[in-house]
Amino acid sequence: MKNKTDKNNPAVEKAEKIANGQNFETEVFTEFEKADGVTVENQTTVKVDGEKLKRKKREKERRQKSKEMQDKKERLSAEKQARIKLKAEKHAEKVKLKRAKAERQAELKKTKAEEKAYLKRIKAEQKHEHRQNKAERRERRRDNKRNRGIGGWLAAVISLGCVTLVLGSLLAMSVFTDYMQFGKVNTNSATSQRSFYDFVGYVDNIETNMSKLFVSSDKEGQQKILSEIAVQSSLADSALSELPIMDESKYKTSKYINQVYDYAKYLNNRLIYGDSLTNEEISTLKELYRVNANLKNILSELSAKINQNYDFSALSKNDANDIIVSQFKDIEESAMDYPEMIYDGPFSDGIQGKKPKAIEGEEITELKAIEIFNDIFGRYDVEDVEVEGMIENGEITCYNINSKTELNGEVYAQISKIGGKLIMFNAYRDCTEQNYTEEQGVQIATEFLSSLGLTEMSCVWTYTSGSTQFLNFAYEKDGITYYPDLVKVKVCMQRGVVSGIDADGYYMNHTQRDLSEPKYTLSQAEEKVSEEIEVRAKSLAVIPTGGGNEKLAYEFIGESEGETYYIYIDANTLKEADIFKVVNTEQGRLLI
Repeated sequence: MKNKTDKNNPAVEKAEKIANGQNFETEVFTEFEKADGVTVENQTTVKVDGEKLKRKKREKERRQKSKEMQDKKERLSAEKQARIKLKAEKHAEKVKLKRAKAERQAELKKTKAEEKAYLKRIKAEQKHEHRQNKAERRERRRDNKRNRGIGGWLAAVISLGCVTLVLGSLLAMSVFTDYMQFGKVNTNSATSQRSFYDFVGYVDNIETNMSKLFVSSDKEGQQKILSEIAVQSSLADSALSELPIMDESKYKTSKYINQVYDYAKYLNNRLIYGDSLTNEEISTLKELYRVNANLKNILSELSAKINQNYDFSALSKNDANDIIVSQFKDIEESAMDYPEMIYDGPFSDGIQGKKPKAIEGEEITELKAIEIFNDIFGRYDVEDVEVEGMIENGEITCYNINSKTELNGEVYAQISKIGGKLIMFNAYRDCTEQNYTEEQGVQIATEFLSSLGLTEMSCVWTYTSGSTQFLNFAYEKDGITYYPDLVKVKVCMQRGVVSGIDADGYYMNHTQRDLSEPKYTLSQAEEKVSEEIEVRAKSLAVIPTGGGNEKLAYEFIGESEGETYYIYIDANTLKEADIFKVVNTEQGRLLI
């Protein structure tokens, strides 16, 4: 092997170019040469600067790292641009939806304006016809009044109680006729027509009696007038409840009518105890009179527009273009601006701030509300389920949910935003046959309430009208019936399903109560019941007393001369708390 040291050797040249400085490392450069068929290995050993090699290695690593950082920077920049683009697309979509919504609202506003203009034109054209038909309407109302099984002074003499379906005044609300109506009670054309004209007549009578009250100075005369106002308002509410118009379209009208009844009863009780009407109370009555006069004028004009060709059965469709439906919606939006009234009564504005006692838990979303709705009404074959905003049911904030069912049916419900409780619902569909008994109806209603978690509920009243059964359930525990904790139920006896409930009373009042032992015994209370009453049943109950208050009382159900009475004796004072009588009317078997 031969060492090459001459400058012609490439290895030597390379080494000379690299080598520089005093810190040398040894590297071996090897070459292979061939001579005469023999391979000769030539090795050249040179000294190389180690520090420069290290710098070169670091420089290479730096360039590699710089490249990686540049690649990362470019990748991040590309991702950022993608996010910006996505955000811009979302914003554009949002603007598009907002523009479409604004266009829809503008179109709705335009349509409504056109409808109002049309109604105004019709009003002007038919004003003279209204005058001609006024006498005819009065005669029709007289006929209706003569044909009713109960009215005027018969109801006033029996009681000042509001017309109810289950312990109405006692329960501080009318049962299927309070200001949160169940809605489509009867879709029969004749019934709807009768109910409409009855309602118009009752509102007219309320105005007449109010005007008499303002010029009466005799307490007994004032009591008589207030009694008549209470009777007419309760009958008006019963007639209104039979109009198959959506609840939200007659909410304020019904609340106003109930408040007139409640205030008349409150004032009458004050007169009975020797008090006189104050200037403030007269002023409140005048405000109620103003509202009633406005309502009367609207209804009179509406009656004038209805001709013999109008089909009252069409009310059940709740078509927004229907003349009666649209008028009630207009009333709901503007006309019923009644004064705030604070007094000791169930419809007093003074207890509007009351908080529900049985609503607790977390807030639910609209999606969760729909999920709860589908779980409850799965067997109703609901579809097109959607949330239609929020609603205040009493003091309970609810999701307003609507859906369609087969054969043009509809299910409308309110589910509380807190806790997701079913507060009320109506299932709208024709119900014309009676295939189930009342006993079966009670069982159907009980099982439905149990599925909602409403257990320990006792049916305290039931009656059937046509093919619909109306029931009231009250919470019962340890032999005590809690009437404030009330759930109202409606069962279709054709299909054997619950077609509506109103659980507002239950969720507003239900709580664990710490009741003390009553001061007096059941036998002591029974001695206070008239000897004319043959007692059939007796028990302990909690009853509402107005203003959100309650009292413990003994309940006695008995008969006298073929009539049935409910008598309540205060368990701690032995004073008579209330009396109700069962009366058969065209509206059904009622307690007044």
